[in-house]
Amino acid sequence: MQSPQINAATGYLIALDSRDLLIGMYVCELDCPWSDTPFPLGGFHVKRAEDIQTLQKFCRHVTIDTNKGAEPARRKRTDLTILSSARRAAPIGATLKVNRDTYPVTHSIKQILDKSSAAYEALQTQFQATCIAVREGRTMNLQPLEPLIKAVVDSLIANPQALIWLLFTDTVARFPSSYCVRAAIWAAMLGRQVGLKRNDIEILFLGTLLCDIGMNLLPERLVNKRGHFRKKEFLAYRKHIEFGLELLSQHSQADERILRIVRCHHERHDGRGFPRKIKGDQIPSLARYANLAYCFERLVGTNSDKRKFSPAQATSRLYKQRVIKFPEQLVVELIHVLGMYPIGTLVAINSGEYALVLDQNETQRLSPKVALLTDAARQPLKTPQVVDLARDDENSNRCIEHAVSLEQFPIDLSAYRFEFFGKRIGLGPLAIRL
Repeated sequence: MQSPQINAATGYLIALDSRDLLIGMYVCELDCPWSDTPFPLGGFHVKRAEDIQTLQKFCRHVTIDTNKGAEPARRKRTDLTILSSARRAAPIGATLKVNRDTYPVTHSIKQILDKSSAAYEALQTQFQATCIAVREGRTMNLQPLEPLIKAVVDSLIANPQALIWLLFTDTVARFPSSYCVRAAIWAAMLGRQVGLKRNDIEILFLGTLLCDIGMNLLPERLVNKRGHFRKKEFLAYRKHIEFGLELLSQHSQADERILRIVRCHHERHDGRGFPRKIKGDQIPSLARYANLAYCFERLVGTNSDKRKFSPAQATSRLYKQRVIKFPEQLVVELIHVLGMYPIGTLVAINSGEYALVLDQNETQRLSPKVALLTDAARQPLKTPQVVDLARDDENSNRCIEHAVSLEQFPIDLSAYRFEFFGKRIGLGPLAIRL
């Protein structure tokens, strides 16, 4: 960490690397145009870790005003935290090639919401049938999964926001295996974000979907265990990778990249994963996507009894583990595709209401369109009120304070899944939303 540069004329204005920002600081100058960022012109307080992550996307250096906010932490090498020490010791990975413009958005959420939902539900049902077949000792048939995977990937390519909405408003696990489908969607979404080829995205989807297929051959008490494993239990748990590879060996036509994903989805960037403890660029590239996707799903998913994290809180935790568990660029791209406040997530408004994010604002990322679900006293509204925070003339100071987890505000978000995207007219595949 370089020493902060202090303006001798003022004494309280300090030039700082954006990576050294801390919560509580007041940012008064940027090294890029204010209009290119989602932050208010003239200055702002850093209130959350998400603010720092967003700012780093736009700026390398900032100026802080210590009269209005916190001062920098002048740390010595001996004062480094455990995380920063581990990050320094981790290998430097190759730069990830990113082309965010490979797949332009071709459909609105309204246009593909029903098809996306149908594909998502059908894939969950079919994959559960596949898991049951494995558990009962029958042959694992992957062929019925192929057209369903293609349909989900079609939706992702057209507009990833539709599936983001569906996954975040899906608060009840339909099947024990649903988390695998959700993780596969997160991984494929990352693949789309960085510009992978269509075939690679489909391979990544299938490989991620099958990462835990070997879990169906483990004892049920081990699969359903909550809390930390004992040593013998952990050694048994690790066997699911070996079992998964054995199941895939029955499919001679299986793409080798799928086997690599299954084999390496528990490896870590710093080499402390399993089964082979490989690190950095030794880990197959697609396996890194799968690893990050499963870790994210464990934090926000519906199958866990520990769903205590909002998407913003989850990405913040993953960002802290960058370079240790995952390549930094991959975490940054996950944050970028989800946005600061992803659609389908709960937020608290500074005026007291709880709201559901409906749409991103590309020019003002911190001011999305939301549906107010409660009044200022946190009492549920009979009819949600849709408000665009970027154009809220009646309450010009209304803004998002922080993300809210379902633990803080238990609510069945699935009740709102189709409420805000038009009325469905027609039957079956010919139906449209107006």
